[in-house]
Amino acid sequence: MFDLIDLKPEHFENLIGQTLPVVESVFGFEISAVERLNSPSPRGTPFSVTLLAPSQTRGGQGVYHLEHPELGTLSLFLVPIDIVQGRARFEAVLN
Repeated sequence: MFDLIDLKPEHFENLIGQTLPVVESVFGFEISAVERLNSPSPRGTPFSVTLLAPSQTRGGQGVYHLEHPELGTLSLFLVPIDIVQGRARFEAVLN
């Protein structure tokens, strides 16, 4: 199990294309991209994770609890950014 502060871009880069189920829900988010962000912060490498919701599924901005067998339950603040080919794209920024 990981604390969010310990997560690095590599944890998510290895998961691109995989779907993380939402706790107590019938749907999940597919990880579609990871982008390293520039920052002068000494705390580590900030990064963003882009996730795709299932087709025709919409959701609002908020905290979503996603599950992964190795990372455990991740409570991520997701923000909808657009819709691509009928799928809502969300972004989480970790810094």
